[in-house]
Amino acid sequence: MTVAHSSEPSNRKPETEDEISLLDLLLVLTKHKKLIIGLPILAAVIAAAVAFSLPNEYTATLKIAPSKNAAVYNWVLTNDQVKETIAKEMKLAEHFDTKGRQATRNAMGNAVKVTLNAKDGFLDINVTDQNPEFAALLANKMGLALQNNLYSMRLLESSKQRYELETRREMAQKNKNKYDAEMKQADLAAMINQLSAADRYGITSLAAIQAESTLQGGVSDMMQNELVRMQDQLSSLQRLVVDSMKKQANANNTGLWIAAVGALQQQAYWDALIERLDRRIELLKKQERDELKMTAAEVPDEKSGPKRALIVLLSAFAALFLSILWAFIAEAIAKSRENSQSLALLSKIGAAWKAK
Repeated sequence: MTVAHSSEPSNRKPETEDEISLLDLLLVLTKHKKLIIGLPILAAVIAAAVAFSLPNEYTATLKIAPSKNAAVYNWVLTNDQVKETIAKEMKLAEHFDTKGRQATRNAMGNAVKVTLNAKDGFLDINVTDQNPEFAALLANKMGLALQNNLYSMRLLESSKQRYELETRREMAQKNKNKYDAEMKQADLAAMINQLSAADRYGITSLAAIQAESTLQGGVSDMMQNELVRMQDQLSSLQRLVVDSMKKQANANNTGLWIAAVGALQQQAYWDALIERLDRRIELLKKQERDELKMTAAEVPDEKSGPKRALIVLLSAFAALFLSILWAFIAEAIAKSRENSQSLALLSKIGAAWKAK
């Protein structure tokens, strides 16, 4: 029984110590109540004055549909060369009031954020600026730069194919221009005018088949039968044209006749090749548009920042935390001064700090 009574004080001791500790904390806070209450209010007032002096900001968003090429898109949009080109075209150094290319790119990086929207999977180009029209213009310019650079850098398979075809078209156009000039020569033009409609049709049909055969080179086995049929038709047309030349040519103009028919056939060939290349290029452009689907940014009509209420609240909470921290530090220093041993230790610390 006695043992039970003797254990009661030991069980209650921690509770008493906890009560004293809580009361001590409350006492410290009460001693510094002016600082703890006043500093957050002062910080909130200053933060409010600063926050409400800041200009409104607007965010325009261009959205890029989910794609397996999202990583490539992001690389292009954050590429320094691409950003430099946009900065020059839009004179961003003047807009951001920066000096030097790097400073302009840094300012552009702060204004433009490329993020993957986890909610819908879209790649968002967010542009924030004080001018809503400028924000939308820059966002759409970024989208256009992405579209152009995917082609110029040949980063997608369709872009590579389109580049190859457009290179071939440039060569074909040069050859066509050459034969267009030859066809304007008076002697050749007069000779070509003597051709019958059937001969003209045969020559142009032959050229079209040759052009199609050129583009179908290296195709799969599924096209081999069609190519064989076209080659047979080509041989037949060649015989018809040669027979017609023999009937109409005489000893004095055989060479000129051959030159005229050759120029007409070459002109028709390059013309047919260009026509077929254009169709394929347009198809690849459509494929590129299907791969890269964008929703253009609209001019925002609601501000996106600054978040003034949040600035005021964060400032007040930061000041409250610092004031409480300072209250406990000040109380600890005051208690240490009352302890002679602690005072001597503080003196040694001060002396060591001042020593060189």
